Amino acid sequence: MTIDELTLEVLADKALSQFDSKKLVSWAVSVLELGYENENLFILAGLDFDSTEEREHYFWKSIADLKLSVEKTEEQLLEKYGQAIANRAIEKKISIEYAFQQMNRIVSASGYDSKYLAFYEINEDLEYLKYENKTIYHSGLTTENANEFIFEEFRIFALMEDLKIPQEFRNQCYCQRCKKLNIPVTRNKFQLKRPFRYAVSTCGICGSEKLKHSNDHEVKWIIINEYKKSRLSA
Repeated sequence: MTIDELTLEVLADKALSQFDSKKLVSWAVSVLELGYENENLFILAGLDFDSTEEREHYFWKSIADLKLSVEKTEEQLLEKYGQAIANRAIEKKISIEYAFQQMNRIVSASGYDSKYLAFYEINEDLEYLKYENKTIYHSGLTTENANEFIFEEFRIFALMEDLKIPQEFRNQCYCQRCKKLNIPVTRNKFQLKRPFRYAVSTCGICGSEKLKHSNDHEVKWIIINEYKKSRLSA
């Protein structure tokens, strides 16, 4: 790993878990092994039995000495780490299992930010498959194809992030009647039994109920392609 990757990893770990500050010492040792040297780095590498406060003091001094750029907010840090995890999973530098676990930690730490929510939904579906043999969010997900399905989600996530597709564009549905992406409209329907009135989602263009929603991989690829077209025509 490069010094930037090592630094992102340790900062993300700090944000995502009950952090053992001895990992800052391990970071310093790894950075020294890469050939970087400064006084604060040497001090930090030797703080095996010192306090968290002492380790953090020399960690941030080392960061300054090395002139490393780090994210200013936790939101920016999680965003950068999520992209790094996705890319490393796609390049098969880390296992799908580990990458998926990390993304679910990001989901929780981000307060269930919608851009990461697909990984939470897949995780929920895997739990339902285990205990009830059914899914809630993804009808095409099975225990047998789980790794392939998650890998595809990482490909989609990485591309959407790289293209910086706005969240409102990602939230669109696809109408199977008019073949258009659209923001669905909720309409009331009536029937001669209870509940007499119930709500349905309909196409915001033609009113059809034949919608495929944005958690569907096929729809996500349509969203990606349509966004690319919109950028070319802008």
